[in-house]
Amino acid sequence: MGRGEILGLLGESGSGKSTLLRIAAGLLDADQGTVLLGRKPISPARDRLIPGHAAIKIVHQEYNLSLVLTVWENIAYALRFYEKSYQKSRIEELLALCQLEAVAHQTIKTLSGGEKQRTAIAQALAEQAQVLLLDEPFAHLDLPNRQRLSHTIRQLVAQTGLACLFVTHDPVEALGLSKRLGILQNGQIVQCDTPQMVYQQPISAYVAELTGEANLFKASFWQRHFGHSAAHHLTDGRVLVRPEQLGISASLHPDFPVLKAVVEACIFRGMYYQIRLKVGQQRLVSYSALPFLQKQEVGVYAQLGKTIPTATL
Repeated sequence: MGRGEILGLLGESGSGKSTLLRIAAGLLDADQGTVLLGRKPISPARDRLIPGHAAIKIVHQEYNLSLVLTVWENIAYALRFYEKSYQKSRIEELLALCQLEAVAHQTIKTLSGGEKQRTAIAQALAEQAQVLLLDEPFAHLDLPNRQRLSHTIRQLVAQTGLACLFVTHDPVEALGLSKRLGILQNGQIVQCDTPQMVYQQPISAYVAELTGEANLFKASFWQRHFGHSAAHHLTDGRVLVRPEQLGISASLHPDFPVLKAVVEACIFRGMYYQIRLKVGQQRLVSYSALPFLQKQEVGVYAQLGKTIPTATL
């Protein structure tokens, strides 16, 4: 992970995300391997009187803020050993970076979840750092606060040159915020690449299903009904097709090469409809800009390379 980079680690509960973050922070010793900072190993936690590293800051899910103090006072506490003039200028800088000027003199207990999260980040970065570690930063936030926090993290990294590592089980935030995305499975990083590559070319069904909805076909089924060699094949031989790569047609013209299916459910998702389908024992999911009726017979066709939900009436 380099300066100015945001690395996301995505994994299900119990996959080792928080443990890995604590090892990276120097709070916990790994069973094997070494943590490097600037290509130099950091000393093990067991060899330090106070675990951790001055250049590596971690923000936990619990925030660790004093609820009765203001935002300003919480950040000031991390700078209590510095001169007053430096404290003031540094706090003002962090308030601006973390978009907290409007709530600077409010107590923590009066803040929204997103404001608490941004205050915890500002407090962690009060002393100059090289690496920022975030443990499930979006776990307790609603959609508007998630969007504000994502914007704040991008700004912080761009303006300060920090390296940022965050762990999450939310694929939407992981794909949208990361410059590189690692997938954790049973304590191991099984794939690490750009979010686009991890989503479009996952190495396994685990990665495919962790990063989004997935249709998994036996290769013989896919070849028989669709015949597209361009589809992505997983290491177990199955074919992955994302919902947006399947189009739906209400027209069953005999010259139109479609797979006949029955609509099991049509779920409104805001910008699109999630269409759940059944073909014999095979269940599929697709996205559509238009709704379909339950039990309606439709045609399903491949639209590999496309990302916009489509439908044909």
